[in-house]
Amino acid sequence: MKTITNFWDTLTQSVIKYLPDLGAALIIALVGILIAFIVVRVTRKALARHKVDPSLASFICRTERIMIYVFTLFAAMSSMHISITGLVAFFSAAAAAVALALQGRLSDIASGIILLFTKPFVTGDFIEFGKYQGFVQKIDLIHTDILTYDGTNVIIPNSVIAGAEINNYTAHPQVRVTVNVPIPYDADVEKVKDVLYDVMLNTELILREEQYAPKVRLEKFGDSALEFTTRCFCEYKDYWTVYYSLTENIKSALDKNDIAIPFNQLDVHLDK
Repeated sequence: MKTITNFWDTLTQSVIKYLPDLGAALIIALVGILIAFIVVRVTRKALARHKVDPSLASFICRTERIMIYVFTLFAAMSSMHISITGLVAFFSAAAAAVALALQGRLSDIASGIILLFTKPFVTGDFIEFGKYQGFVQKIDLIHTDILTYDGTNVIIPNSVIAGAEINNYTAHPQVRVTVNVPIPYDADVEKVKDVLYDVMLNTELILREEQYAPKVRLEKFGDSALEFTTRCFCEYKDYWTVYYSLTENIKSALDKNDIAIPFNQLDVHLDK
């Protein structure tokens, strides 16, 4: 019983002795959390006001929060007279261990930082990368999420996409739509051009301003047909709608004007 009493007295004295330090550490922690909340909120609003990419804004705010929490932890430990030298050494060793374990991901992280700050594309852009076409959903430190037209969410490592050729259709909101049309050699070239031009003028969503005026050209002499090219412009978000409408309208117009689309053919001459 005496041993328990002595233990309780010692514990009580220790708590009383360190209570001010514990209180100070708790106050510092609460203040640090409050400061982090306010700073991140103000930063997020400022970045939104300047229309900073959401992925980059998220990265900046997350970095701010972590830094404030680390400084708060060190301040709280100092208020309790705990040496932070050992903690710094521990974090250094832990960071080295994590870096060694994730060395395959370091290139992805470095590429992610480059993508966020150089901004070859931003969240919401419509890009073409390799065999994928879609809208950028999120740019994270390790990977980039792309939502394709068929609703598939493709996750691509940043090191792969940072070193690849990317077509960013959103960088210029107007894109060109090209449809190649094979026409028989015996067709009237001027009539074909008029028919194709009328089709483009009557297809919805095609831009008709002077700098985006639709054009029809005889592209080349093919093996089995004259190859015409129709070129027009539309907003990038309407590309596939215009492409498919234009293709269908061209086929209907050629049928109405008795202009056939030739099959590949080969003339064979027999030498007796």
